[in-house]
Amino acid sequence: MKLCTACNTLYGPDFTFCPRDETPLVPAPKETMALYDPMRGLLLDGRYRLATAMGSGTLGDVYAATFESLEKPVAIKILHSEYSRKPEWAENFLMLARRQATVEHRHLASVSDFGHTPDGRPFFVMDWHSGGHLGELLHSTGPLPAQATVTFGLQIAMALEAAHQAGLIHQNLKPSNVRLPPDERGNRMAVVTDLGLFTPSGTGVTCFGRDLLLYGTPQFMAPEQVRGQPPTAATDVYQLGLLLYTMVAGTPPFSGESFHELLSAQVQSEPPPFQASLHCPPELDRLIRSMLQKDPARRPANMRVVRLRLLDALNTSRRWVIRGAIILGAAAVAFTVWWLAGNSRPSQPGIRNRNPRPTTLTNPVLQSQPVPAPAETSVRIFIDSVPSGGQISLSGQVRQAPAWFDLPRGLTPLTGRVKHPLRPELDFTLIPKQTGQVFIHLDHQPGVAPMQAYVPKGTEPELMDPFH
Repeated sequence: MKLCTACNTLYGPDFTFCPRDETPLVPAPKETMALYDPMRGLLLDGRYRLATAMGSGTLGDVYAATFESLEKPVAIKILHSEYSRKPEWAENFLMLARRQATVEHRHLASVSDFGHTPDGRPFFVMDWHSGGHLGELLHSTGPLPAQATVTFGLQIAMALEAAHQAGLIHQNLKPSNVRLPPDERGNRMAVVTDLGLFTPSGTGVTCFGRDLLLYGTPQFMAPEQVRGQPPTAATDVYQLGLLLYTMVAGTPPFSGESFHELLSAQVQSEPPPFQASLHCPPELDRLIRSMLQKDPARRPANMRVVRLRLLDALNTSRRWVIRGAIILGAAAVAFTVWWLAGNSRPSQPGIRNRNPRPTTLTNPVLQSQPVPAPAETSVRIFIDSVPSGGQISLSGQVRQAPAWFDLPRGLTPLTGRVKHPLRPELDFTLIPKQTGQVFIHLDHQPGVAPMQAYVPKGTEPELMDPFH
């Protein structure tokens, strides 16, 4: 948490300046956090017991809490008091919480309930995801390997694509809004939180000759937000580009000595080139720079395009990890192997972490004749529908997309069916020859025979587990 010494307001770790008075923020001492946290321990609606503050933003605070009757951890977003006193803001806050509750996706935190605090402030309840957030990971490790960057980016893009299909724009995407819980196999995965909150109208700061109330974190705002224009899906494309850049470089592309200098850089400056030592694959570099175009019309058309281009970049990221290891030597190889193994400790008991691979190698030179792995009798295939959310029936398994399917390896075609509330049913065939990802497009022409699903080329570590 960070503190504004001018107005005594606490902010999350992504903030550099106070949006209210432009004062540079300082780390908040623990005693200060306790002093300015009267909500801690409060029971909301007789069900939710607030614990520690997880973060604070322009519009509200997020708390870790417990659903007491079920002893279930949850996260609760509470609107700031100054905004709660305006009925239209409070109504919009809860209206968009209801809309967010209708969107379900594996990589999107869902809303399960809402209500009001004893002093009348609206709140809503979200899923709790352990494992910390992306900002904490970047702070502790610095730049991420290209393969991890692409995989996290792909998961975030899939979540935002589902949100856009439901008519929701995130407009506040930043590292602290990307949680990194362990999945079923103990590997980190990205989950997007704080989706689709409203942009209040009003005045706050003067920038580019206009009085604006800036919603969001300046280092992760799109140029159109700084100019006071309404956010669109292209805004999320830009913000995801900022996240991808930050994962590759370890720091955001734009900075400034003052609040206004930072905003000016966001609108006028081009992102600096990546240092050669970061070994960013050219495909990923080109994608990031296309997403960071100042003109929204020049960015990738939608999140689906971003997702498909990230899938292409996924096929090259593994080669660049290996190339970087050869150049940097044994120490870098050891770090790369540790990182890709996902050597993390889950935050909740009962979730088993994978045993990390050895962190040292006897020789950084790749073997010219690799030892073949034992033959696999089964494959894991990740299947999603486009649009997402279809019910997939395949090989006796019925699951809600997106989902993993464990299938017997072979060349025998398997027939499946996708049911979607917004599209006609679609049959498809799939040959489970190798582990991979399948995206089944439901916008087909009636009467056309089902086509074999496309499985991108790649190995299991490349397509399924970026930390293997």
